Amino acid sequence: MPVCDRPNYLQKVLDGLAKVDGINETVVIISQDGAQSSVTSVLLSIPPHIRTLILSHTPPYFSLPRYVDSNEYATSANVKFLLEFAFEYMLADGAILLESDLIPSVDFYRYHQWTYRNLLAVNNSKILSIHSFNLYSTNSSDPYTLFPRGFDSWGWSTARTRWLWLKAQWTKYNNWDSIVSRTAKRDGWLCMLPKLSRTRMIGLQGINVNVREESEKRQFEEKMYMSDKRIEYNGKRPIIVSS
Repeated sequence: MPVCDRPNYLQKVLDGLAKVDGINETVVIISQDGAQSSVTSVLLSIPPHIRTLILSHTPPYFSLPRYVDSNEYATSANVKFLLEFAFEYMLADGAILLESDLIPSVDFYRYHQWTYRNLLAVNNSKILSIHSFNLYSTNSSDPYTLFPRGFDSWGWSTARTRWLWLKAQWTKYNNWDSIVSRTAKRDGWLCMLPKLSRTRMIGLQGINVNVREESEKRQFEEKMYMSDKRIEYNGKRPIIVSS
């Protein structure tokens, strides 16, 4: 999880993370950009049942792209730093990237665990990433159905076998996730989105996000459905549809 500022959002995300089924079976790695005391205070309050490693990351504020572009550059650098740590230092088979303004569902970890085994770890799979956010999720959305869509950064997982490709496409600025989306499509990779959302976006004002219309806010805050129940994955296989 890359974090920087907005401790109010971060606290809500960590509260959600504490309720995630199976979260005690993994390691949550948090990379803090800068040293805001309010953010540090929130991080120090993480419950002990969550095994946590907090890393310090220095934002690249003094590089030329930072002066001509947005703080998208800092976010991109922090995400890359985290994935390098997971895949090149820890040699993890897979990693889940959760941004600090995305509240995870109760089954968030089990969902990514299940899709890793059934989609990412399969020989000759052309699936690049598994995503967790769907703005049009409803209470009747099937929890086992996924469909291909462009890459986005709103909660996703991938495998170490994809990291060399991802790393080669990385850009320091100009919307790194959009560039990954375009190059993935060019190279025949699939990015899978769930019918049932496993995250809720609460950062409605931020980098490349500016939700101000009341109708849009209602879609994010009220209409979009995220289950608060555990979902049974034993014996279940992903159902892939076109859209």
